[in-house]
Amino acid sequence: MKAHQLLTGILAAGFILASAGAVGATPVSASASSDAQNAITANKTKTELLLDQISTANSKVIKLNNDITAKNKSITATQDKIDDTTKTITKLGGQINEAKAEVKARDNVMKKQLKSLQKQAGDSVTGNVYVDFVLNSQSLSDLVSRSFTVNKLNQANKDAMDSVVSAKNKLAGLQKNQEDKKTSLVDSKDKLVSDKANLVSLQKEAKAEQSALNKKIKANRSTLVKLQATFAKAQAAEAAAYTKALEQAQAAARQARLAKLASTTVVTKKAATVATPTTTTTTNQNNSSNGATHDAGDSGNSYAWGQCTWYVKSVAPWAGNMWGNGGQWGASAQAAGFDVDHTPEVGSIIVFLPGQSVGNWTADPSYGHVAYVTGVSGNSVTFNQGGMGFSNPAGPNTQTISNATSYTYIHH
Repeated sequence: MKAHQLLTGILAAGFILASAGAVGATPVSASASSDAQNAITANKTKTELLLDQISTANSKVIKLNNDITAKNKSITATQDKIDDTTKTITKLGGQINEAKAEVKARDNVMKKQLKSLQKQAGDSVTGNVYVDFVLNSQSLSDLVSRSFTVNKLNQANKDAMDSVVSAKNKLAGLQKNQEDKKTSLVDSKDKLVSDKANLVSLQKEAKAEQSALNKKIKANRSTLVKLQATFAKAQAAEAAAYTKALEQAQAAARQARLAKLASTTVVTKKAATVATPTTTTTTNQNNSSNGATHDAGDSGNSYAWGQCTWYVKSVAPWAGNMWGNGGQWGASAQAAGFDVDHTPEVGSIIVFLPGQSVGNWTADPSYGHVAYVTGVSGNSVTFNQGGMGFSNPAGPNTQTISNATSYTYIHH
């Protein structure tokens, strides 16, 4: 979490040098790592958009595949109907041919009957075989018999012919209906085939879009790897420059303390010589912890309200006011003489470097983060913290994380 710009930490080192009469440290800018981190964020956002697009493209391809499968089934079903109709038409055609043959056979029978009557009728009087057959009757009973025979033959022939012709016409009508049905089915099949061709074309386009999006995602991932490498390199360079500046500040501060101690000792000895012959013991006015000598924390709280640094300073007044951003506190505290290590302890300050994991989230890539340790259990540490990213910026916001020894701790 950011307390000030990264330059604040360098100004802190410069303040220490200035107080010791030394030359200030060279400022280090966080712009390189910040720009890389922004590029990484933009890359991830772009990749997420591409993933959404490819998800849509995948759904489109799947739908088109299903539609094409459905069309294929419809085409197959329609073709089956066409085949069945063709068989029916062929069958009806055979039946019609049989009816035609029967009509022809009936005509032949009637012709034979006419020839037989003609022989019995003898010489023609009227030119009509049936009339002549009746007129040539030998007697009244023969006339009646011949008339009855003619009528019976006519009616039988008429009924038989009407039946055959009706059957033939009916079969022809059925055949016509089946041919119309076949034509309709063929048209339906042609439309299904056309629809399928359109779907196949759309499928090809969707797959091309899918392939293009996959290539973009692959390119984005390659870019992301390069950006992460650039970020790591920039961060390492900034950390090295900052560490160098703090080492210079630490050395200058030590020299200043030694010079001050030596000056105090000389003045005390002179005062003791003038005032009394007894020896006066000089005491160090600095606070100490575990045998280490360090500067006392600045009074008040100069950090911005709502920042992680403000909260930690408010619960650990011994922390310095000029320690910079959260990620800089470890080096600043060490320069001020505090014990800094990787051992968690209740009452210590835990330091997260820029971009370092804080359990389920990540410290700001430019400013880092700090918190106040309230509990230690095995390799897990519990701490309270503040910051604008929390529902309670002024704190406390409690969190527990594992791998406690992988973090930096400042001891008082």
